[in-house]
Amino acid sequence: MSDFCNVRTRNLHNDMTNCVDVTGTANHFESTAHFLQSDFSGLRNFCDVRLRFQNEILLVHSSILAAFSSTFLEKLKKSENGSFDVDLKFLDKNSVKKVLDFIYFGKVTFHFDTLQNDLEAISYFGIGQLQDEVEKKLVAIARKGKCVEVLNLVTTNLKTIPHSPSTMLAVSDETVSDLVSILHDLSSTNQLSYSTLLSISVNSIVTIVSSRIPDSMKIDVINIALKWIYERRLNDRKASNILCGLTFGSMTYAELVHFRSSLIQTVIPVTVGRCVRLKKGDNDSLDIVFTHAEHSSYTPNPTATSISSFPLNDATSLGVATIPTAAATLRSENFDDCNTAMSFTTDDLRRLGFAKMPSTRQKQQDKK
Repeated sequence: MSDFCNVRTRNLHNDMTNCVDVTGTANHFESTAHFLQSDFSGLRNFCDVRLRFQNEILLVHSSILAAFSSTFLEKLKKSENGSFDVDLKFLDKNSVKKVLDFIYFGKVTFHFDTLQNDLEAISYFGIGQLQDEVEKKLVAIARKGKCVEVLNLVTTNLKTIPHSPSTMLAVSDETVSDLVSILHDLSSTNQLSYSTLLSISVNSIVTIVSSRIPDSMKIDVINIALKWIYERRLNDRKASNILCGLTFGSMTYAELVHFRSSLIQTVIPVTVGRCVRLKKGDNDSLDIVFTHAEHSSYTPNPTATSISSFPLNDATSLGVATIPTAAATLRSENFDDCNTAMSFTTDDLRRLGFAKMPSTRQKQQDKK
């Protein structure tokens, strides 16, 4: 009995009755954890939450979910009944099982080839500790020369926000900035080969041009995207969609809109022998210039031609690019095998508080 607890008695003053204070051992709550683990691993007789998938239902304890998952903590607070069902058909069942293994047992193994689905599940559950650890390990892998592979992985399920150039990922903005900064370092030190450039996915390019990094680095990574657009022989629609999501921290919104428009007019159509680049000009300006891609089989011009200039940190002056009149129509080999970023599904919109516009209303707006 003495091994289980320390018991002490004390006399209370006045007319109050005597009390017995009992203090458990340091591992007092381990028995509770072992009980929940045993029930989860066994018959799950005391589980009160049902996670529904297409062909299976997973039973879990609400107390465990509330303790680890910020998402389910909020759901349980709003629950009026003692138990409830949660539809998780939009998540991969095996990925959810891995998240539950971490919650109950504190250890889990994620494999690179399925990590994109695992990241979706981790993000949905809102388990900060697990999210942080996974993202730290991904950044560490990227620093070891696997930057493009990691970027392509974390952007696999990139989703576009309705009526907005912004996007949504299952990793934090800080991790995206770290990965894009690593890509910038690889490019600036000539460690980004031509084949590696072509292996960057369209979702990664969308993420790169919209990432939040210092302007001095942003010019270089936008040039990576522009070269990628050229070398992949991207069609006009896809190139325009990518550049519409471009951001530049030092520009006002009005400047950014003009800059995007000028850049799109200059890049499109993607023309053999002419690769558009950004260049830091005099007086802290940002110039749009023509250069020639090394694999275009075009005889390089020793000097780049500047066609537009945008002052940085100056809201009073905006450059407007002219559309090149001698642009040749693309007749070279087509490398365009890209897919656009995936859109939000009905379930996604519902979870975010949006409702999809009825088709009749959409048609009316399109006519206007």
